[in-house]
Amino acid sequence: MIAHKDLYVRFIISRGVGSNDKVASSPDSYVSYLNGVARLIESDITPHTLRSEADISNITERIKGKRSENTIRHYQTAMRQYVAMVEAQDL
Repeated sequence: MIAHKDLYVRFIISRGVGSNDKVASSPDSYVSYLNGVARLIESDITPHTLRSEADISNITERIKGKRSENTIRHYQTAMRQYVAMVEAQDL
């Protein structure tokens, strides 16, 4: 589960994510990436678990080897957007 999912989607859309999409929805992909991370770490994504670059690094270390490097890069991008939202909204 992703805490503040609707806020996250609005936040990334406001930052231009998905503005050039022709077929797939990038915001939906970002949500899917965060859900993938949550499954791998067996924990919800919340402002408590993901609020800094250090949290991203720690989570990345935990999931390394469980998915391809390319997929992990996508996960990291989605996590960075979540951290930016947490910081911008002071959650």
